This record gives sequence, structure tokens and C-alpha cells, in this order.
Amino acid sequence: MSSGENRIIERERGSVKLCFSSSRGDLLERSFEEVSEAVKESWRTSLKVTPINALDPCSEIKSLRQPQVSALYSILSHLTGHERKDVTVVMPTGTGKTETMLASICGLPVDKALIVVPTDSLREQTFNKFIGLGKLRELNAIHNETLNPVVALISGGVESDEELSFLLSANVIVTTPHSLNLAGPQIKKKLFQACSHLFVDEAHHVKAKIWRSVKEAFSGKDVVQFTATPFREDREKVGGKIIYNYPISLAQKSGYFRNITFKSVYEVSDIVGDEKVAETAVAQLREDLSNGYDHILMARCETKQRANDVGEIYKEKCGDLNPVVIYSGMAGQRRKLKAVVDKEHRVVVCVNMLGEGFDLPELKVCALHDIHKSLPITLQFAGRFVRDRPDLGNPTFVANICDQRVEDTLKSLYEEDPDWNRSLQRISEASIKREVEFQEFIENSITTGNEIPLENIKPALSAIVYKVDSASFDVDTSKVPLERGEKLVASIKISSPNILVLVTKIDVSTKWAPLSELSQVEWRLVIAFYDEEEGLLFIHDSSKTGARFRLVKCLAKNPDLLKGDHVFKSFGNIERLVLQNAGLNKGRRGPLRYVMYTGIDIETAINDLAQGSSYKSNLFGKGFESGSKVSIGCSYKGRVWSMSSAPVIDWIDWCREIGSKLNDDHINPNAILDKVMRTREVSHIPDLVPICLDWPDYLFEYGFSSVSLEVVGRSYNLEDACFSIFDFQPGKVNFDVSVGGFSEKYSYTISQNGYQIKRLGGDFLYLNNKDGKRLLEEFFNNEESPSVFFEDGSKLFENLHIVRPDDFTIPHYRVGLLKQWSWDVNVRRESQGEEKNKDTVQYAVISKIVQQHESWIVFDDDGANEVADIVSFRDEGEVLVIEFFHLKYSHGASPGSRIIDFYEVCGQIVKCCKWVGEFDKLIDQLKKRERSRVNASKSSRLEKGEFRDFELLRQHGGRLRKEYKFYVVQAGLDTKNVSADVLSLLGSIDLYVKETTGNNLVVIGS
Repeated sequence: MSSGENRIIERERGSVKLCFSSSRGDLLERSFEEVSEAVKESWRTSLKVTPINALDPCSEIKSLRQPQVSALYSILSHLTGHERKDVTVVMPTGTGKTETMLASICGLPVDKALIVVPTDSLREQTFNKFIGLGKLRELNAIHNETLNPVVALISGGVESDEELSFLLSANVIVTTPHSLNLAGPQIKKKLFQACSHLFVDEAHHVKAKIWRSVKEAFSGKDVVQFTATPFREDREKVGGKIIYNYPISLAQKSGYFRNITFKSVYEVSDIVGDEKVAETAVAQLREDLSNGYDHILMARCETKQRANDVGEIYKEKCGDLNPVVIYSGMAGQRRKLKAVVDKEHRVVVCVNMLGEGFDLPELKVCALHDIHKSLPITLQFAGRFVRDRPDLGNPTFVANICDQRVEDTLKSLYEEDPDWNRSLQRISEASIKREVEFQEFIENSITTGNEIPLENIKPALSAIVYKVDSASFDVDTSKVPLERGEKLVASIKISSPNILVLVTKIDVSTKWAPLSELSQVEWRLVIAFYDEEEGLLFIHDSSKTGARFRLVKCLAKNPDLLKGDHVFKSFGNIERLVLQNAGLNKGRRGPLRYVMYTGIDIETAINDLAQGSSYKSNLFGKGFESGSKVSIGCSYKGRVWSMSSAPVIDWIDWCREIGSKLNDDHINPNAILDKVMRTREVSHIPDLVPICLDWPDYLFEYGFSSVSLEVVGRSYNLEDACFSIFDFQPGKVNFDVSVGGFSEKYSYTISQNGYQIKRLGGDFLYLNNKDGKRLLEEFFNNEESPSVFFEDGSKLFENLHIVRPDDFTIPHYRVGLLKQWSWDVNVRRESQGEEKNKDTVQYAVISKIVQQHESWIVFDDDGANEVADIVSFRDEGEVLVIEFFHLKYSHGASPGSRIIDFYEVCGQIVKCCKWVGEFDKLIDQLKKRERSRVNASKSSRLEKGEFRDFELLRQHGGRLRKEYKFYVVQAGLDTKNVSADVLSLLGSIDLYVKETTGNNLVVIGS
């Protein structure tokens, strides 16, 4: 462009603004349409990048940086190739993405580019950069005479064809997803058709639904995405083939990123933690300023309320630095931001990052009062502080590392004394490497027909299984035998592991008019997996129409369908199995050859099988395997299934687990019913002693975080509530639910009409979930009753009693297994309390554990809603031993054998079993209990170890095999003279523990 002072021509129409900057008077007098054509002609010879300059750090010639040049040529290579599809460029924040985009657009040149950015502020910044083509001339990337583009900015919804015509006069159009969404469908369609290329900046911010609609509109056109990480904020992938990736390690090595100093504080108390973070950050800022660095401190908070609260801390501690609170929607936001840039404020407290596109290199001290919990935002956030400038110092991050709950990839950032420079390198490059490897995995697969992303396929966990001599998927998929009428739509072959995926379609009759000519298309998914080690071929067929034997014969040598009793070996190793439905063949001719039993009728099915009058057709049930809840179904025709779906790779793992059982000679398929629990409908409360109540199972598994209790306007987590039995008598169980010092009493009865939970008095408790708010009494009666556990290990919910087979005898607890301890305390006093009373059973047990066991953590969890009275963690090399000690005071001054001493403590054991396999949940619960105690200025629950040890335990223990041990401690038990009723109760609880967790109960007495 010729020398002289540039003038900017600016026009607005509705929500569209057009700008053109030039010093040429002849162009300034033309229409935007004419200028746009002149710009495109100018761009044809605009690029003058000299790659060697970027590789020479000593060169005095200004040029694009090495990553910018490499990314530019990768983009141009793609855009001039034969493939029209979306691609991704990964460059850390601060390494020059915008200039790379500018050079790509005018260097190709692009006919008409649509630029999508996530926020209004970044839209303004990008728009202003395009007006003058940024620093491209200064960096000798384009010739000086290259014309600047006509740039359009869309600030709202384009509403008319007149506005659209005005908009399309531009070479480059800059907008946000929100503004695009405001336009009508026809306007958007015409806009997308007119644009030749789509460029997306900060692609990880774009929401899945919005991005999908825009990308679909650009199908068959070039789409280039720029991002610091190939994963969006919603944890989904950005998508697009990664054509260039510039790792953080090179940015640091090349000096584009400054090294980060991380300073940690460790405070359990939230209030004290905020104060310590502020003090440390302010001290660092003062030190930087005294060393001549023009730095600014930014304190990051999660919410506006947090920002206001934290802002008060800074006003108290550094009023002379004029701290200011800024967040979106507040009055005077723009004025305050300008004041920060003008250094009127040295401390700024904000929510998130002061908005996308806010670029202030002087931000060099960061106080993380609330951390980012996902990788994409952490990487972008860090990029704001590490940008290099000769007159500025290195950045410092400050955070309270106590109890930071982040995704696994970020945990190393918040360990004690972390090296953020290496950690950011590792976690960023590892995540990108995994994505690149997955893309290569997909690329190495052989696909025919329609493009169906393998990552989008999530089959149900089901399969038919064949025993085979060998199998090979090296076949022409277009010729594989399908079912009659089926057509192959797509196929995917992967050699390792041996996977073949077929997508087919077929016209089938409608169910509501089966004899008519009306039909509908049915899409089918077929997956074959060959487990070479087990010699098994698994076939998944979404249509469940048959065994696919013709396909199997095409793929495998000597296939033999596993069917009949053999397939029921899939139930092997499952404890406390409860069948939910059973289909039986009666084994005789006649009108009643097949019968399906469900719910309480399962008892009839089991009896028929036991008497030999029927044989198994299909069974489905739930139980426990290796301490985890599982579901499994089998059909004598050879099908195995579970009630869930998963990605293909997880389906493969499930197949391998099933296959190992089917080949296990030690599993007898005819013995699976010997211990199956029976479900019986009852008309009265069983004549047994109830030992505990608990919430319905599904709430613990799926809903605790989304359900709360409310009382007198206060809300409490469900996990903070506690059940207790205060009276039971024939036909009735009286219990209460307590939380936060409030409680409500109920009675549980059963009649011929069903069960009833009746309120007896107390505070009115309400239950809140996605379905709204209602009285807890209503929830119990209309939706789910609590579960009642009895002395014999049986369980009651609603009017259904889950029991063992009638001929099943629960073994007594063996006297020889009882542990004898000496007690020099008052055995009638159980809890040590906050004052750590030495004359109590709990104090004595804790002292013994600390002295004799090399425990990592010993935790006093005594109190309402406890996990156990004492929880201990012990590292034994390959195994992490987790011990739950449940204590009960003695009802007598001297040792004896009183059954009343055991009912409650045995109930606590039953409730505690739900924590097996929930290692992370267990640690979170104990940490929450400790924080609550400390925040209330009470004594710590930690008897050995420190709060920070929990995260070390999570990191180290997460890699170890877990062994859970359960202890009943009753100092009032005379181990040499134990009554039969006590041994019977302990035997049933021992069996329950063994079946649900795979471990034995340990009983300690005197």
C-alpha cells in the first residue's frame, strides 16, 4: 500500500459495521463492493514470508516467528490440497495465532472469510486487527502495497436481505456464535453460502450445539480452527484433523513464554486461605514493583459474590494499591478496565479472565482464589500471564493447594511445591498427543461407505459369543453376507484390536400397519471382535434378530455358538445376586411352554428350576462382583447383555471380562441359583430385629449430589442426613431422619394394601430434586421407601422382603476368629469427643492403631452420618488397606454376651459397605467432615496425618489395589463366653460383608 496517512471509511447498517482503511484516495471514493474486488486482486501476490528469517534468532530482520511460519505453511498446504474438511491448528495463547490467521487469509488468498470468535471483546479486538492487517507489514510477511481488507463486524442479528447485501461487500466478516444465532435461518443460509472459508479462533470455547450447526453449514468447504487445546470447555473434542501443533515446551525454550513461579499456601479454613493467598500475592507484587517491573496483580474468583468478598480482603490489605473489582454486567465496567490499563489500579479482582481478548502483558501476578478445573481454560488462562516483554519480569501464581478438586490431568499443578512450567508442558502435550494418536488410529482404520465417526458409536453392552479356532477380518466388506434385505451403509476395520464395524439399513414393516405396504428404515449396528487370547468371537447386533451365523462363517474358522447352560457362566463370581426377571421353558408341549417371571414372581421361577420342571431360557439380575455393583443378562440362545451402553473400546473390555468367565472351568452354570436372593411380597413387617435404615440404593449411586433436604428454609446435602431406629415392635419400625440439628419421626408399617410411612412428629423435612420439592413423607410413600436391614442380613423396601433361599443356613461366626484386647478404660463410654477423653473405648482403639499400625492416616469420624467411628489408611506396598472401625459402648460394666450390644453397631457395618469401591468419594467425604469441623473452630478429626495427606493418598493410593477391612469393636464382649444369638448375628453380618465386598468381618472384644 502506498505511503501516506491512512484514512478509515466506516459505514453502519443495522447490526452490521463495515470498515476500510487506506491512504489511496481513489479507493476511498469507490463502493465497498469495488474495493473488495481490488483487495482480492491485491492479495494474490501479497505474501513475502521468508522462512529462514524465522529460524535465525540472531536475524535483525523482523519476521513472523517460527511457529507462525510453520502453522502458516501447514494451513496453506491444506487449503491448496484436494481435501475440503475442517482442520485444527494448536498454538498456545500468546504465540501469535491472530497474525497467523491474517497471513493465511490474505496469503492464499481467501475469497470471503467468516471469522467466528467466542466473545464480544475478542470480536472487537479481531475486527480492529483485520482493519490494518495487524503487524504483517511490520513483520515483513506481506508487501507494503498490499491492500487492507473491507472488514465487517456483526454485533447483533442480521434481519434483512438489505443488511445481508451490505454485509457481503466485505472480504472478512467477524462475528460471534451468539450473533449468528440471532439471524433467521434463510439469512444464515445465504451468509454461509456466500463465504468461502470459515476460521474459528479460541475454538475450545464454542458450544457443541452451536458449533455443530455452523460446521454442518460449511460442509464441503474449508474450516480452520485455532485453539490452545483440542478440547472444548464442555470436555468434548474440538474436532478437526490437527495439522499443526506447537508444544508449550518449545514456546518456553524459544523464549515466547516466561517461566512461572508458583507459590502455594495450605489452609483448611476457606477464610484463612483467602487471606493467606492475598497476603502472598500482594507481597510478590510489592517486590516486583520495587525491582522496577511495571506489574499488575489479578485475583481470580469463580462468582461475582466471591469477587466482592475477596475484593474486601484486598481493600483491607493493600488499599494503597487501589484494588478494584470488575466483572461482566456491573456498572462502569469499561471505564474500570481502561483505568486498569492506565495503571490507576495495581490490583484487580475479577471473575474468570477479564473477558476473552483482553490483552495486558503487565498482568504478571495471579492470585487464584478459585482455580480453573479444566485443562482448556487453565492453559488459556496461564497464557495471559506468561507472554514475554523485555521490560517485564516473570509471572507468579499463588493458590491455596488444600482440597483442590480438579480433573485428573491438572492434579500435578496443585500438589505441594509443583513445577508449573514442567507440569503445564506435560499435561498439555500429553492430552494433545492422545488426541493426535486417536486421530492416527482412526486414520489407520479402513472405512468404506458413509463416514461414521467411530468415537460417536456407543453400542449397548451385548453380544453373541462363538468359540473359534481363528478369525480374520481381512475381507472385502462390500461382500460380507448380511441378512436378507439389508444394505451396507458403512464399515470400519481396525487390525489391532481385531475389530470390524458394520452399519447397515433395511426397510421393515411398521408395527402399527404390518400387513400394509408402509415401511420404515431401520438402521443397524453390527460389531465383531476377536479375542485371540480366549479364542472367542463376539458379535454385537443392535437388531437382535439372530446369530449372524453367515457373517461369522465368513470371518472365523470352525465357529461354535456358545449356548445353553454354558452361557449362564456369565453369572459366575456374582454375590447377592437378585434376579429381576426370569424366562423359563417348561420342557413340554402344550399351551404354556414359555413363562416370564418378574419381581416377586421370581420365587416361582426358582422353584420350578429347582424341581426340574423347567429349564432356563433367559435370566437377568443385579449383584456384586469384586465389591462393585453389576448387572448381567443371559439367554440360552447365546446372548449376553448388561443394562448400559459404552464406547466401542469399553465394549471390548466388557467382552474380555465375559470371555474369561465363559472359559473358566471352575464356574458351574447350574449352581448360580443356589445363593440367589428371593424377593417376596409381605403383608407385615418381618418378625426380625431391624438393625439399620438407609436411603434407597439408587440415591447413593446416582443422585446424592442432585438431591437435598430442606427444613425451615435451610438446605442440606442428603449425605449429611442420618437415619436412626428409636423403637421397634411387632409389625412396626419407628425411626427418625435428622440433619443439621433438626429431625422428623416416622413409623413404617405394612398391610395387605401395601406399605405406609407415617409422620409421627418433629420438624417438617422436605426433599428437593429435579422433580421439585415435596414433603419427605410424600417421597417415602409415593416414590421410594427407605431400606431396612435386619439381623439375618435380609433387606426390606416398600413391601418387598429380599431373603435368602429357605434351605440356606447362615453359618455362625467362628469363635476362633474373635480378637481379644485388654481394656483399661470405662467400656460404658464410647466416644472420645472433641476433648479427646482418654477414658473411652474410642481413645483406646485410636491409640492402639497409631502405636501398632503403620497407618498413613487415622481419622476420627465419630458423629451423625459417620462413615465409621474410626477410618484408617495403611500402605502395604502393592496394597492400600482401608480399615473401618465401628465401636459400641457396653450396656454392662463387665464383659458378657449381650445381644443388645451388637444390633446398632452391626447396622453401621451394613451401611458402611457402600463405601467399598468408592475410594474418591470416601476421601471427599472425610475431607468435607474435617473442613466442617475446622471451619467451626473445633478440634481436628485427624489423629494421624495432615489434611494435605489426603491428596497424596488419592494420588498414590489411586494406583494401588484396595483392600477394605471391617471391624466391630465391643469391649463389653467376653470372647471366651459368647452366646449363640450373638454368634448368629455376627455370622449374618460377616456373610453380608463377604458377599458385598469380598472381605471378612473382624470382631474385637475382651
